[in-house]
Amino acid sequence: MKAWITYKGGKTVLEEVPLPKMLPDDVLVESLWISICASDANKFVDLTGDLKKTVFGHEFAGRIVGVGENVNKALIGQTVVGEEHYPCLQCSSCLEGKFDRCQKEGFLGWYKSGNPKDWLRNGAFAEFVSIHQCCAKPTQGIEKFNFFPSFAEPLGNTVKMERIVSEKSGRVPETLAIWGGCGAQALYMVPYFASKGVKNFVLIYRGKSAMMYMKSCVIDLDANFYFVNSDDQQQLNRLKEELGQEDGFVSIELTGQKKLQKMVIEYASPRGKIFYYGLPAGGKKVMIPGTNMDIHTFVTGRTGIEELNLNSVKGIRVMGRDNESWEETVEALKTDGQLRKE
Repeated sequence: MKAWITYKGGKTVLEEVPLPKMLPDDVLVESLWISICASDANKFVDLTGDLKKTVFGHEFAGRIVGVGENVNKALIGQTVVGEEHYPCLQCSSCLEGKFDRCQKEGFLGWYKSGNPKDWLRNGAFAEFVSIHQCCAKPTQGIEKFNFFPSFAEPLGNTVKMERIVSEKSGRVPETLAIWGGCGAQALYMVPYFASKGVKNFVLIYRGKSAMMYMKSCVIDLDANFYFVNSDDQQQLNRLKEELGQEDGFVSIELTGQKKLQKMVIEYASPRGKIFYYGLPAGGKKVMIPGTNMDIHTFVTGRTGIEELNLNSVKGIRVMGRDNESWEETVEALKTDGQLRKE
């Protein structure tokens, strides 16, 4: 098959490579719809860690064209969205069949799972991808509407984030601060949270062009938007007081940037909550202030720790999707697509 191979040093080349290997419970998916995630784009020019080369692409959908020996052949021909976090099959969660709770999961194109039989699996910038059958999520016809079904993956992150924020806060918060609030993931999160009832958004940004674009995207949403440069401490403090958040904001941290981490905690102080999602660029090790935990280790769940106590502020990790959020995401897309069609 053909695949775009990214090499260390920033070179990406179209090459002929062998078809992906498959385990007995895997399916082979032909890549038909592919979106490029900002995290992949960053790695094109800065392949991190021990990787010498890889095939990226983790926002995708396609058609099942082959199955492993333990998989029902009736699945061949089904259109599915790919879940890039795939199970190790050996941890306690996997042995209970809770594959979406895997403790040693792999990530297509980024790293292999904790299973010694596993390999670094290629992502969707290739003609075919092999994934565990639980990672092939039926699209239920969303591909018939006028958008890429590959968008289900990044929207799924938002759906899970909203559910976790609401559960941990006891309700949908009236006011929400988003660090990195004008970036790619925020373009999904802001309108979705607005549709769920958030009335005030403090969107903390660094780049002016991203801020201007976000402003154009939210103009018709029924909420109040406060755009603040992360260097404007006076404006940040004023909004904290004006919006009645003296106990601390409910915040989403999307940046992973070292220089902001202390500010993020202070803005949530004394008794707010921080929902960590963003990973540091370039694989850098960025510590969470007041802990011996770095952001990447915490957010990816490598230690099995779900929450941190940050001097009375709660730090909660949120990453990827689970079975519940996949179901919610597909239903949301079906509803939205049907409304636009009508």
